[in-house]
Amino acid sequence: MEFGKPNLELTPDWVFTLYGVSHSLVVSLFVIGIVYLILKKVPIFMWAWPIAIIMDVITHTREFLPTPFLWPLSDWVFPGISWGTKWFMIINIISIISFLVWIKYKKKNKK
Repeated sequence: MEFGKPNLELTPDWVFTLYGVSHSLVVSLFVIGIVYLILKKVPIFMWAWPIAIIMDVITHTREFLPTPFLWPLSDWVFPGISWGTKWFMIINIISIISFLVWIKYKKKNKK
C-alpha cells in the first residue's frame, strides 16, 4: 500500500467532470431551488450538499484537486488549506471533539 497523493493523471476525465458538477454551489443551489419549487419547502438534509462543498472549498488547495465551486460560471478556485497540514488537522480534531462534547452537554442539561 502506498501513502500520499494519488496520481491524478491515471484518473479518467469523466471523474473530473462529475467532480465539477457535484462540487458546484451553483448546481447545488439550482437543485435545491427546483426541490423548493416542487415541495414548497427544502428538506433540511439537502443543506448538507452546499455545506460539504464549502468545507471542500476551504480544505482543498489549488495545487491538488481544487474545488470548482463556481462551475459552470467560472474556473476560479479558492486557495484552501490542505488536509495534510498538521496545525489544521489539530484544530479540526479539537473542533470536532469540542462540538461533540457540547452536544452531549446540551442533551444532558435538556433532561
